[in-house]
Amino acid sequence: MSIEKILESQVSIFTEHCRFNEETVVSQDIDWPKLTIVTPCLNQAQYIEKAIISVLNQNYPNLEYIVLDGGSTDGTLSILEKYKGYLSYWRSSPDNGQADALKEGFNRATGEILAWLNSDDVYLPGVFKHIAKVMREDKGVDVCYGNMCIIDEQGQVVAERRLTSCPSFLMNLGFRHGGFGVYQPASFWRRGIYDAVGGVDASLHFDMDNDLFMRFIFTKSRFEFVPRTLVAFRVHEGSKSFALKTDHSKSEIPILAQRYCLPPRSVRSSFIRGILRLYRIWRHIIQGDIAYLFKRLGPNPWSWVA
Repeated sequence: MSIEKILESQVSIFTEHCRFNEETVVSQDIDWPKLTIVTPCLNQAQYIEKAIISVLNQNYPNLEYIVLDGGSTDGTLSILEKYKGYLSYWRSSPDNGQADALKEGFNRATGEILAWLNSDDVYLPGVFKHIAKVMREDKGVDVCYGNMCIIDEQGQVVAERRLTSCPSFLMNLGFRHGGFGVYQPASFWRRGIYDAVGGVDASLHFDMDNDLFMRFIFTKSRFEFVPRTLVAFRVHEGSKSFALKTDHSKSEIPILAQRYCLPPRSVRSSFIRGILRLYRIWRHIIQGDIAYLFKRLGPNPWSWVA
């Protein structure tokens, strides 16, 4: 069985129905660091229940789950009512968009470890406890990042996105010149570093994740790679990723380039990106990702998903 089919089976089984222990989910076991997940949503009734189940089924014993709905009219409200007993906070009222909801959610958060899960994505099994162990055992880690798979509207795994470990100075170069980055859905960070950089910029609509991670990087946060698939990232016609594919003018990368004085495309930046890609290929080979590399190099209808 291919790795895609294995991941697809895990996602399907894990999000099919609730299998968590109610006492565990609502407990506050201080032996585990408190973990806050924020989910912004708007008219995602088709997907949000699976997102919620993927959080609750982690059976994490010190969870804070915040869901901020922008006033959905498609049945989302009834789903939130169904799970309200397990949500630390939720509301359904108009807001100023995804980034505004995220800002509100993280302002309300009391967890030591933070992350956001969009309403159409889902976590894979065992992620929270694994991340908590990594960050509990090494207090110097500011951000954990891992791999993700890409799923379509029906939940079929259509592609993988694997990363590698990377020294801080190379990661800094990667964010400045391109050639290396991390995936927001498969990332977790400490509350302290989030507050230190000023949190989510609510004025952005598409690239608030890139903006946040750039500030993490440029303030010398320590990133730790977790070599496992943490999340299934859903791409569909209603997703922002699809909107960016069809209309590149919506990208806010030019705003970030000006904000952080990112160098323009040049022979020098192309050379740096080439070096970073060679480094990543070398790390993938060491990790045993040769088959994955061949898939990424070959023709793929999902190659546009970074």
